[in-house]
Amino acid sequence: MSYIRIEEVGSSTVQKAEKMLAGIPGGIEKALKDAMSRAVSNIRTGSSDKIRERYAISKANIRANENVSIKYSYSDGVRAFVTFSGNKIPLYRYDGASPQTPTWDMTKKQPVKTADGWRMLSPGAAAFGHLLQDTAPVKFDNAFVAQMKSGHIGIFERTGGAASDGGDEIREIMGLSVPQMLGHKEVEEKLTDEAMEVFTKRLDDNILRILNGW
Repeated sequence: MSYIRIEEVGSSTVQKAEKMLAGIPGGIEKALKDAMSRAVSNIRTGSSDKIRERYAISKANIRANENVSIKYSYSDGVRAFVTFSGNKIPLYRYDGASPQTPTWDMTKKQPVKTADGWRMLSPGAAAFGHLLQDTAPVKFDNAFVAQMKSGHIGIFERTGGAASDGGDEIREIMGLSVPQMLGHKEVEEKLTDEAMEVFTKRLDDNILRILNGW
């Protein structure tokens, strides 16, 4: 899991708002709650963009693999805790992964145990993949793109062990999870700083709106 915390307790921003709205019942609570809600919304919508500044992955693949929960606290100021959870995303789903479909290297053969016994077959062509925007896809000489019986396609490598059917055991090469990507210091700081800017601006707007009868 990855936690992003926004907290405004006793800061000069909150103190200013409290003084300006002191004569309006419920004014400060209304202003703070709305501003924090907008800041949290910015985190939810902006998380994909901040991840993509560093990591080579589409918004669709980020959103399909993230779960978000939010908790608020309004005692003595205002706080929000945004929690991101989710499993690791297959490397195949990152940009630049290739080949796009299972492909065989027809230039060579290797012994493979099948249901019909050992046969000489062409191995899977070497796969390419990477995580970061500023790096080129790396070649994995011992990994290949394959499709499972379930229809799932990924980049796999042989472990050197034997599967239950006597064939070669393989495992999928995974990338990072959404929490891991958001947990990178650079990504987290950018997202938090931007959320605080949104909070401050929205709070200032709310003060004026409430004073004008909102």
